[in-house]
Amino acid sequence: MTTLVAIGGLAKTWLALLAMMAAQGTLLAIAALFITRAGRLRPSWQAAIWLVVAIKLALPWSPALPWSLSDLLAGVWDGGDAAATVVAAKGALIKAPPQAWPAVGWLALVFIWFVGAALVFVRALVAQRRTLVAARSGDAPPAEARALLATLAPRARVRLVIGDDSIGPHVVGLFRPIIVVPPALVGDSSLLRAALLHELAHVRRRDALGRFVQTVAGALMWWWPVARIVQRRLDLAREAACDAWALEAGEVPRPAYARLLVRMAALRAAAAPGLATHHALDKRVAAVLGPPARTRMGIAYRVVLAAWGLLALGGARSASARGHVEVCHYTTEMAEALFHAYPEADVDGDGRLSRDEACDLLRNDAQLVQKTEPELSTLVEPLCCNSKEAEVYSSPETASCQKVEGAPR
Repeated sequence: MTTLVAIGGLAKTWLALLAMMAAQGTLLAIAALFITRAGRLRPSWQAAIWLVVAIKLALPWSPALPWSLSDLLAGVWDGGDAAATVVAAKGALIKAPPQAWPAVGWLALVFIWFVGAALVFVRALVAQRRTLVAARSGDAPPAEARALLATLAPRARVRLVIGDDSIGPHVVGLFRPIIVVPPALVGDSSLLRAALLHELAHVRRRDALGRFVQTVAGALMWWWPVARIVQRRLDLAREAACDAWALEAGEVPRPAYARLLVRMAALRAAAAPGLATHHALDKRVAAVLGPPARTRMGIAYRVVLAAWGLLALGGARSASARGHVEVCHYTTEMAEALFHAYPEADVDGDGRLSRDEACDLLRNDAQLVQKTEPELSTLVEPLCCNSKEAEVYSSPETASCQKVEGAPR
């Protein structure tokens, strides 16, 4: 049973980590929604902000940083739990005997989560694999299309193929990207130019990495609706950023680009959203026909974005690094209650249990928990048994202290 309880503890810890990731990701999503709606941010900015939120949902661990969201939440949590470290008058340093049924429940929940995460991740990988195989087996484009691609991206190692009639333009592959366009675009040079510029924007922005992060976040957080909202927002912002880049870089007439969006919306998308996506089509067309949106970020914008990333992705410091104050009490009433429950723990025979004897009871006589009386509460390390200056707690009368972790006492 001990092994089962230990495994159940690990399962509970993992589920608690997932819950913390979901809570922090939700707070970031709320902040991102407010930031992106508060002002007219350029599409590349919005995509970067939502990508950071997706990374947070996919990142179980990150380096501890002061003033990060995780550190601030940990500080609030420690502050809210400060009262919990104060021992009640009739408390006792006793742990309840381990039970098997909570461990079984935690393991069942982890199994359900794992099945869901595996299904989501495998389905995404299979879809990506099918798209890649179809792209590699696509037909070679005519010489005019290859020449146009070489003109638009002379140094890029990108391959162009002709795909299925029913699939819109998309790019697949991270290290050797392949741009797939439907046959309907080959005969129209203006539309083909616009489509190529859009897909080249995905290559230039390395959006394949962002989509992989989305896949991981979607698998880990398949049970959390906020994760799907974040993915949808990121998809829309990414497509808008590529639209803006294509219009700025390729001298494509805006009406022609809007016509391309409308035509491609009738086709189904491949493994990832692209020009063929029909979500928020009206908004995309309005943005294309509206005032030009800048795509390049200045130094000030990059600094602010880096600060947002550090604030969002940094981990929490330890309690000692934050100067966490832990209050430990050991009162006369507590000593008497322990002595009446466990007189054999009175090693020196003075008729009362010192703080050291109480700690020895927990460390050396764990089997005594079987004798716990109903009036004794269950506590976890309320006496600071790991204190290096045990003499501070040598008697019930002097056994109350305030310990600051990481600082001299």
